[in-house]
Amino acid sequence: MKNLYVHSIFGVLFLFLSTLYSCQNTDLLKKLVKDTKNSMQADYILEKEKICDLNNDHKEDIILVYKPKNVDREIESLDTPVIVLLSQNNNYMKMKSSNILYSYIPGNSVLNNNLVIKNEFFTLEQTEGSGNNKKKTYITFKFDKSSKRILLSKYGIETSFPGKKGMVTKTQIFSAKDFGQIRFEDFDSSSISSVIKIQ
Repeated sequence: MKNLYVHSIFGVLFLFLSTLYSCQNTDLLKKLVKDTKNSMQADYILEKEKICDLNNDHKEDIILVYKPKNVDREIESLDTPVIVLLSQNNNYMKMKSSNILYSYIPGNSVLNNNLVIKNEFFTLEQTEGSGNNKKKTYITFKFDKSSKRILLSKYGIETSFPGKKGMVTKTQIFSAKDFGQIRFEDFDSSSISSVIKIQ
């Protein structure tokens, strides 16, 4: 009976401490998200915000995708920040890259961005053009358990254009075998073509 009582006390204590820790972790994330948004709001507009658990630690991670308020329409530019807030132990790691999604491409009046998340993977999609001529780029990152970093997993390009017998769709997909190990923070859409062979 005494052992049962002790186990019950430990169970209640564990539940209390777990709840307290979870609340502290949530408060920390909320503050980090708020501070991040405040630091970005002068020059950027929040386009996408999604909650996930990339490292499967049962704590919330957040991905934010921004677009610039003012775009230089003279030259091709990469200025669409993507920020990942990743839980690590009792803290959060903040990772940022502005070299993944284009903010302007000459000759393309339409640029649509999307964010898709599945387990430890997240894909940033960008569609260029409209009508019958479109190019869609898929850039997939993955949380790597061994290095505890976010690495490029796949890079895909899908182009659609009119052919003699209707619409033609051409797809190319590249993996780490083609481009090696590239960290999320180091990825650059303007230089990836020099690493892989895009036809």
